[in-house]
Amino acid sequence: MLLDIWKGKTMKFNKKNGFILVVLLIIVCCLGGYGWYKKQNKIDVNYILEKTKLKNDKASLKVQEIELWSGKSSAYFMKDDSVDLVAISFGFDKSGLAYENKRGSAILAKNVLLDGAGKYDRKNIRKIMKEKGIKIGVDVTNDRLGFSFSYVKKFEKDAVDLIKSILYEPHLLKEDIELVKQQLNVAKNRSKESPTYQLSLLVKKEFYGEHEYSMDTIPEKEELDKIEDNDIREYLRNFMVKENLKIGIAGNIDENDVKEILENIFDDLKDKAEYTKDIRFEKEFSYKENSVDFDFSKQSFVLMMRKGVARLDKDFYPMYIADYIFGGSGLTSRLNVSIREKAGLTYGIYSYFSNNDAIDLWSVGFSSTPDNVEKIIKKFDEEYNLFIENGVSVDELDWAKKSLLSSFNLRFNSLANMAGMLEQMQVQKLGRDFLEKRQDLIRGVNIEEVNRALKKWKKDGGEFQIFRVNGKM
Repeated sequence: MLLDIWKGKTMKFNKKNGFILVVLLIIVCCLGGYGWYKKQNKIDVNYILEKTKLKNDKASLKVQEIELWSGKSSAYFMKDDSVDLVAISFGFDKSGLAYENKRGSAILAKNVLLDGAGKYDRKNIRKIMKEKGIKIGVDVTNDRLGFSFSYVKKFEKDAVDLIKSILYEPHLLKEDIELVKQQLNVAKNRSKESPTYQLSLLVKKEFYGEHEYSMDTIPEKEELDKIEDNDIREYLRNFMVKENLKIGIAGNIDENDVKEILENIFDDLKDKAEYTKDIRFEKEFSYKENSVDFDFSKQSFVLMMRKGVARLDKDFYPMYIADYIFGGSGLTSRLNVSIREKAGLTYGIYSYFSNNDAIDLWSVGFSSTPDNVEKIIKKFDEEYNLFIENGVSVDELDWAKKSLLSSFNLRFNSLANMAGMLEQMQVQKLGRDFLEKRQDLIRGVNIEEVNRALKKWKKDGGEFQIFRVNGKM
């Protein structure tokens, strides 16, 4: 009937037709109204995150330290009222894969925590997160168990109730745990066909030996099969403690409310862990080459490692800039210009520092056809020795500093990233005023400091150890 009207056809109007028309119009209006309502109430968290003013000038926004539990702990906080959103990044030191008491507990906890908690089953958790703009993520590394948590301010009560349920009342149902075990076993079997995975195994075995970092991220099936819900609960009870808690929070929230909300969320945690261990790793860096053949790849993958620089060492920024010039800046670095552009031996070669609980490292990685590996290593040795002997130039130093200064704010393109940075400032003991000082720390590095640090580091850091997965031509 409506189609006839739309086409311009006439119809005989009577009570029956009139009633049908009224009903159809009501339905159309209701559907239209529901669509409008849904559109108006739809929460696009990514859009909100993109609108935050933190994208522009982070260093001008002051970080506050919020004392918790009468100074027993604290959180770093940055207020941003440009969007109606709050992001909290939090985690627990000395709680990762290297610290767990029973192998597999941590990786299973990461993967099953969002499958049901308190009054919410898996379906309800996902439903409330979608409908009310709540985002929760769980991650575990060798060192830490971490959470990302953000919510739209109007649904703060729902968000806090949900995160508390996950922290204190996880279901850890047997069927959910068994499903995660199956998924992990499949992922582990698939990864065995990856040359980068084989490279990581080689490093774990030959570099770390018996150390906790030598363990694969996903345990073998036999180890996973031994883990039950009580093992996961024991892991969470022991490692999710106030003593090891680090928190970063950013968004549209007042200072007084921050304290109240955080103490509400974390108040029921234990104060201290019942057990922990020291995982520091001492290593003599003498030249050594380790390799393994891998028939499933036509490319070879290489990682070279030697002693790095501690994050709070006075030479960290001079060496950080030196590394940026040498191999950390991507295609414009010395290594890429020499080995990639001029010699054409690889699609890319890179270097980077890494700092963790066990050891500080400086690493160089590349991939190439098997026949080019030795040529690249030889060329790398030449570039490395020239770099140490001659140091950096004034032009290189100025370029590197400008690049590092201008790219810093790009790290914080969302409230979630900002909260993560605030948390890491605590983890790395950088201090509340790090964002205010960081740019000046880069600007203040001079060429004498860089070249002095390079020579000292060459003397004290030992030799590179080489790990290579040999592809098949």
